Amino acid sequence: MSGTKDAKGRRRAASPAAKRRARAGKGRGKPRVRREKPRVAVAEPLDEFPGGPVEARSLYHNGGTVRTVPAPRPLQIVMVGWEWPPNHTGGLGVHSFEMARELTKLGHHIVFLTPFTGPFTPVAGVVFRFPGERRGTKPPEYPPAYWTGGTPESPFVDATDGYNAWIAQLTDLGPVDVVHVHDWFGTVGGKALAERLGVPMVMTVHSTEYDRSLGHPWDHILGREQVGIDAATRVIAVSRHLRQQLIDRYHADPEKVRVIYNAVRPSQRLEHIDPTKRVVLYVGRLAAMKGVDTFLRAAARLVPTFPDVLFVIAGEGPEYSRLVHLAAALDIGDHVMFLGKVTDEEREILLAGSSVFVLPSVVEPFGIAALEAMAAGVPTIVSKTSGVAEISTGAFQVDFWDAEEFASRIAELLEYPTLRAAMGEQGRWEALREGWPERARETVGVYLEAMAAKGRAP
Repeated sequence: MSGTKDAKGRRRAASPAAKRRARAGKGRGKPRVRREKPRVAVAEPLDEFPGGPVEARSLYHNGGTVRTVPAPRPLQIVMVGWEWPPNHTGGLGVHSFEMARELTKLGHHIVFLTPFTGPFTPVAGVVFRFPGERRGTKPPEYPPAYWTGGTPESPFVDATDGYNAWIAQLTDLGPVDVVHVHDWFGTVGGKALAERLGVPMVMTVHSTEYDRSLGHPWDHILGREQVGIDAATRVIAVSRHLRQQLIDRYHADPEKVRVIYNAVRPSQRLEHIDPTKRVVLYVGRLAAMKGVDTFLRAAARLVPTFPDVLFVIAGEGPEYSRLVHLAAALDIGDHVMFLGKVTDEEREILLAGSSVFVLPSVVEPFGIAALEAMAAGVPTIVSKTSGVAEISTGAFQVDFWDAEEFASRIAELLEYPTLRAAMGEQGRWEALREGWPERARETVGVYLEAMAAKGRAP
């Protein structure tokens, strides 16, 4: 044993490192530690939130950097929208409402333009304007957002043309700092209004015609999207995937495209309506891009093993008839329930009684319904092509076409309550760690960028 120790000692002494230490007369020096002075957050007049002030920060989203800095004064914003609660068919109306609510909490003022006459869920600091507002005649009826007419003679042509013509000539707006257009509905009018007022235009893209049509875009809509992307001083995309699509397909300048994700409000996880009944839920539009047929094919694989499970589909859209026939062809009609359009309250009840939520979209620019499910504590399965997959590790992610894998993941969650509970808690944390207040601050950062690019000091 002593010989072994002597040999090890000789090897250590003979090593070059040991010789250098011996010559230097000391061993390894202490590591240097750089100590930074603690940063103190300074509260700004327009930067107050429940829980105290929040520091400005920079977020890096696939190159689309968003700098969240407080505005030095209240901004005057003209927001060009389409839908607004309580009448909305998807995430667009929810996004507009939540974003406006948080921006006004920061002290900013919004004039919201919409083709509808209301009723509008009120928000302090938001003024609504719509065609026909000063005339005694009833304004024209407008189709819901993303409605599919099926032919070039769709009412959407006349509706959007009239809406944009009204936006372009709109007066009595007072001082305006920025025109913010949501999706393609008001791009032509928004561009004309911003140019006439000499202010920057910001466009938020929630989805593209390529996605909604699964690669067969309608030129009428595609052209309006291109007008908005070209005219906007800054473009906001709701996911990194969507940002890259704007760059690749619409040739958007990467330097002006930013990423700001959607968010959700906290919702109480209610007790199950019937603890003995297991429900697998889909909520959303019944459109080809949503991949609801994959949901049904997964259900067909599960019914023989889980005969007590009910597969619930809530929503309306052009695919409704085809999906009902598909359920019948798959011989699962007794296990599938089509509810049609549901209210916000009904959706919360559905989430409260669900064991699993599934979003199988072929392409999904974001997927706010999945985030709502996660916020309610429901374990969630999403397609890898959804934007919500970019910000979540607490949801199973599956290829949109793989009905077998969707079925396997659903079965795991149905069979293992511990896994179901763990995923529900993790998903809830991820969905609520940042919310609409943070998204509003990021949006203000984009406004300030756009104003600076136009040479307009805030």
